Parts: sequence; structure tokens; C-alpha cells
Amino acid sequence: MPVASPYGRGMPLSIPHRRALLPFAAVTLFALTLLIAPAPGSVSVVGTRWLAALGSAIPNVELASEIGLALLAATTMSTAAFAWVRHPERRARLLASAAGVGLAYAASEGLKLLFAQPRPCTRWSIATECPPAGDWSLPSNHATLAFGATVVIAIAVGRWWVTCSALALAALVAAGRVVQGVHYVHDVAMGAVLGLAITTVLIVATVAWQRRSAATRSSSGRR
Repeated sequence: MPVASPYGRGMPLSIPHRRALLPFAAVTLFALTLLIAPAPGSVSVVGTRWLAALGSAIPNVELASEIGLALLAATTMSTAAFAWVRHPERRARLLASAAGVGLAYAASEGLKLLFAQPRPCTRWSIATECPPAGDWSLPSNHATLAFGATVVIAIAVGRWWVTCSALALAALVAAGRVVQGVHYVHDVAMGAVLGLAITTVLIVATVAWQRRSAATRSSSGRR
């Protein structure tokens, strides 16, 4: 008997179709490109100075990231709750993706302590309000949570346009942190990679476990 997939009942259990993974792959590749040369004088630092200077002329620029992250959180909770009730076959993957977001956030906090990189607003006077000393920059927690949330939304909804819209909103959250002057470009790039990669790995592991369990039950039923 086929096991239901996360994108519809009665379909074979599998990793989501390549078309569904394409936007995540594109975002991850772009973020990895931004991580190539994070040293002073790099594209990251030059881009950060330019974006932060642009943001200094925008009133209440810090609200963009906060509102965007709040919208993503609300969308994540509402779509996950809907999918939990209407699509029981997605529950294991929803749990895995939610756990992935939490694990990615924990990894982000740990890496902050490891890298101990000061924020750009301690280097240049470009932010409305700079976090206190010891509140490190690399990676960005906002970006980690925002991009991790997009994976949960994709599993819950399974629609191309919803996934792309969530990724666009996550990119706005990440860009807003740079424009605000509290993160370098490579900070948000690393946060995006963490949020996407850790959450996706847990989902893939869950799918593999489900397939093995289904195969075991099938072979036991034929005996």
C-alpha cells in the first residue's frame, strides 16, 4: 500500500519534487556565494556599508525586519496548524521541520559565541540603535529563524507560490537587518544557510525513516 506524501494523499512517500526544492536550492546557492569572502574589503563589507548608509535615511527602518519576522511566524503557525488537522500524513515532517528551526536557532547562538564578531554598527555609525557589546553579529538569528520558517510553510502548504512568497519575505527580513546596520551581508547569508540546511536535513532524515518503516511493515505483512 502506498504511503501518503506531504503533497497529496495516495502518492508514494518521497522527498518533495525537484520543482518544489528549486527555490530553496537557488536561495542557498546565493547565500553560499555571499559567504565566499567575508573579510574586510569583501563584497559583504562593501555591500553592508552601502545598504546601511541607504537605511540611515529611512525612518523606523528597524521595523521592516521585525514586522516581516512576525508575519512569517504567524504564517508558520497558522499553516502548520491547518496542515496538522487536514493532512495527518504531514505531521511527522511538520514536527521535524519545527524541530529543525529550533535546532538551527541553537546552532546560530552557539556560532555567535564561537565567532564573537562585533556588529557593523560598532564599526560605523550607521544604525539607529546598536545592540550592546557581547551581542555578536555572526550569524544572524533573524535570518536563521526566517528562512527556517519558510521550510515549515513549504511542508505545511505544498504550493510553489506560497513557498516563493515566504522566501521573498524571509529575504526582506534578512536585508532589513543589513539596512538597519546591525548585521553584515555574510551574517544574514550564514543565517539563511543554517535555517534552510538544518531544517531540510531533519526533514530528509524523517522521510528516510518513514520509508524504512513503511518497507518494514510491508515486508512483515507479506509473511
